[in-house]
Amino acid sequence: MKKRILALLTLVLMLFVFVPSVPTLAASSNGTPRVTDDADLLSDSEEKQLEDKLEKISKKYKCDVILITTDTIGYTDPNKAANDFFTSNGFGIGKQKNGVSLLISMSDRDWAVTAHSKSAKKGAQKIFSYDKTDAIGEAILDDLAAGRYYAAFDEYADQVQNYLKKYQMKKIASVPISILIAFVIALIIMGAQKATLKSVHTQPAARSYLVTSNVTGNDMQTGVANNAGNIAGKVAGGVAAGVAAGIILSICTDQFMYKNVKKTPKQTSSGGSISHSSGGGYHGSHGKF
Repeated sequence: MKKRILALLTLVLMLFVFVPSVPTLAASSNGTPRVTDDADLLSDSEEKQLEDKLEKISKKYKCDVILITTDTIGYTDPNKAANDFFTSNGFGIGKQKNGVSLLISMSDRDWAVTAHSKSAKKGAQKIFSYDKTDAIGEAILDDLAAGRYYAAFDEYADQVQNYLKKYQMKKIASVPISILIAFVIALIIMGAQKATLKSVHTQPAARSYLVTSNVTGNDMQTGVANNAGNIAGKVAGGVAAGVAAGIILSICTDQFMYKNVKKTPKQTSSGGSISHSSGGGYHGSHGKF
């Protein structure tokens, strides 16, 4: 019994410790540079430094971090334009195709910070909520307005890295809590198993199990038979009770009726607004500089 309990405890601990740490493999970005400066806002050396920085962040945190500058996006929503570029050029890491992008359009002086992932509740969209994409836009707004483009883009990279690092540390911190929960569950199971054995004691001789008062052989046989009958009756009664309980449990169900959810878009303090896809492929903030 002790070996079984120890094996169960080991299995539970392994599930909580090792499963969350399985790494996600990075997907190819088809060789497209993470810095696309079509508006020519950077020098060659600045572009190279930013490319190297975004490359390191992307590989370390398994999330494609990219920068796009362009002369115009026409009448397209800035976040949608960023997502179109992101997906058409094969960006996105892992099963969720995680990524973050900053798009700058010079014709209308638009900026857009966009989080990309397949699910609106997982990956980059979970890490970079609307509050965070707003905050990144606000952090780079002054430099963009003053024409300090390299400083703005470098700050964008730092902001993204900071949020990714905090999220990673939060996940690591949750592992000890998971271990503690697993340990408590294992203790409860061990306690329950031990409680069922408290009424069991060994007897030094088989005579302790027999009726030894002044009875005849026939009376003894009758007593043994009666004891066996009583035991069988209790077992049968227990089985019947178990079946009845199973029937009761099987018909006790919860039924979900409906849910109403209302969402209100929020304006950023930098004069921007939020955008999202109906399919959950991206969301983000955009504005003017």
